[in-house]
Amino acid sequence: MVKTSDIAITPHGPFSWETANEVLGTFPPTRHHYRGTSEVVRMAFPLDGDFTPVAAALWEEDGVIRGKVAGTDRFDSVARQVARIYSLDHDGSGYPEVGERDPRVGRLMDALPGLRPVCFTSPYETAAWAIISQRIRKDQAAVIKERLIAEHGHPLAIAGEVVNSFPVPEKLLEVESISGLPGWKVDRLHGVARAALAGLLDVDRLRELGEAAPASVLSIPGIGPFWSQGIWLRGCGVVDVFPEEPISTAALGLLHGLGEQPAAADVEKLTEAFRPYRMWVCFLLRVAAGRRGLIPGVSRREGDIRSSFKR
Repeated sequence: MVKTSDIAITPHGPFSWETANEVLGTFPPTRHHYRGTSEVVRMAFPLDGDFTPVAAALWEEDGVIRGKVAGTDRFDSVARQVARIYSLDHDGSGYPEVGERDPRVGRLMDALPGLRPVCFTSPYETAAWAIISQRIRKDQAAVIKERLIAEHGHPLAIAGEVVNSFPVPEKLLEVESISGLPGWKVDRLHGVARAALAGLLDVDRLRELGEAAPASVLSIPGIGPFWSQGIWLRGCGVVDVFPEEPISTAALGLLHGLGEQPAAADVEKLTEAFRPYRMWVCFLLRVAAGRRGLIPGVSRREGDIRSSFKR
């Protein structure tokens, strides 16, 4: 194990490094970062702001997430982005109180201790995934994304291995074809690249816009209402929103005996107790729905859930 580091991130509140990396390595759009074969996670991505390709080798040591960095000496910027990916850029000390206010959610927290949302590396990469994954299975989309990274990403050596970052926008604009991807999707990926270069997918901009952020990216060809929300929520690491998301909403209804389609008023009332961590509970419900026996009655939705999380 490497004993020196360029970055160090101290979690505040419950956090499980092991569980986070299980999600990272099994969620199709992020699985290329971690194959579950090492205590060290090696990930590469375009850096917020100027899209410099960077890599980080990450590990846990005495409760602190440490990392070596390649591709830049802007260590603070890399640390901020890594923290956002693992939802460590927010203080989770008050999160257990949500389980006290809603004991049924508390039991899920006990079953999945330290689980926080694992996010995309950036809004830019989220938007690219939205285009690649349209109308095809997530596993198929993941293979295509991994091929795109292997053929057009930027290679970086980190901790004895070479990893490729997702192509920077300028490079993505040069890609004329991708095996397995129709031409119209390549054209839409070019639209994502142009939007990124224009600043539409800047994480600070989207966070500042708040609930207006999804509407601001609907001008990108191929980005509809669902993924405009996803770019904001899972690309920016939003904490206190409970989105209209079918699986987590169904899981919430089943958990509280309201059926798979609870009334909007009931959802709003229940989720008030989750503030200021509503998105974290949404993610908890979605993961719990994929674990047999955690939420009574959810088993018949298991196929849909497994297609997302491959648990």
